[in-house]
Amino acid sequence: MSATRTDRSARLRRRRRARLRGLIALGVIVVALVWGGIALARALAGGGDEPTAGNGTGQTVTHQASGGAGSTAGTDAPAETPPARVVSGGDIMTDRVVKSYINGYGADAVLRDLAPSFKKGDAAWANVESPLSNLGSPTPGKDYTFEGPTSMAPALAAAGLNVVTMGNNHSVDYGQAALADTIKRLQKAGVQVVGAGLSDEDAWTAAIVKTSGGATIGFLAWSDVLWPGYRATTGPGVAEGITDVARMRSSIRALAKEVDYVVVGFHWGLEYQHYPWGAQTEEAHAAIDAGADLVIGHHPHVLQGFEAYHGRLIAYSLGDLVFDHYSIATGQTVLVDAVLTPRGVTATLLPVYVSSSGIPSIQHGAAGKTILALVKQYSVPLDTTVSINGDIATVRAGKK
Repeated sequence: MSATRTDRSARLRRRRRARLRGLIALGVIVVALVWGGIALARALAGGGDEPTAGNGTGQTVTHQASGGAGSTAGTDAPAETPPARVVSGGDIMTDRVVKSYINGYGADAVLRDLAPSFKKGDAAWANVESPLSNLGSPTPGKDYTFEGPTSMAPALAAAGLNVVTMGNNHSVDYGQAALADTIKRLQKAGVQVVGAGLSDEDAWTAAIVKTSGGATIGFLAWSDVLWPGYRATTGPGVAEGITDVARMRSSIRALAKEVDYVVVGFHWGLEYQHYPWGAQTEEAHAAIDAGADLVIGHHPHVLQGFEAYHGRLIAYSLGDLVFDHYSIATGQTVLVDAVLTPRGVTATLLPVYVSSSGIPSIQHGAAGKTILALVKQYSVPLDTTVSINGDIATVRAGKK
């Protein structure tokens, strides 16, 4: 009997231990399921007190295009800088035959056909090739002096331009008082002026435009072509670029720290030449290396090519936009409708022809394709592709 009771007791003890091990195992499974459910719930809610393994900041910092949320719930990832749209045009000279046209049809008629295109931009600008004033007298000894009517200042604003450069070789054609009067009239109309100013410091001061999407665009401009005495010093004048490239670079670098995008203009190059010369290329590359996103050139009176450089875009010359003339080449130009992003620049080119009276209009069909084909031809030596599709062309710099 004693042996039987001993065996029975041993069997009972083994059964108890087996049940205990089972209960412990079941408890472990239950705990695991509970914690797993909590973790899953936190993951689905997008929160949690601490990041889980493999979910570091490299996954939470994302870049999204404008219009999308800049960060997901439960993260503080910054949004990508919104894009900005800048529409650029060539030289605007409203004296001589153009002034006669204005006297007959009004200043608003000059840019009437282009106004819808300018107004599509967050910012739109061009080069104003003369004072817009009734003050002063022509510079003695200068072959060509221009002065447009005062009515053009509000007309530029009405057409959609909110910035102009006056960094050129005609801004002081009627003296410092006429330039100062022009700047005052443009500012009153809501148009900012760069490239010229009431003093050297003012001429080198940037214009800044804030887009509806929250991006900021800074503008600067200079002239490499100046008549003696036109450079701004203690009085009104023009910002001269090529004589102080180091200052130009530092100005762009400083502006790039304050704004999201930098657009610069140069009055440069050789008249009636369709290809840039060395100094233009050097300055343009220096400007982009310093932080510029878009470089727009004026002065040659004819179109020159485009260059994609380090993910940014250069238009070496847009030719004349409003200018009386006597040749087909000086009537051919484009509007540059450029979208700037942190990844690069995509520009749509709209072909424009300027009548002999100096009035521009958008071109379609064969006339438009002819102008765009020339831009494509002029861009080949600059190793940049211009793609033509119907009445428009596209040029890209940087990542799509």
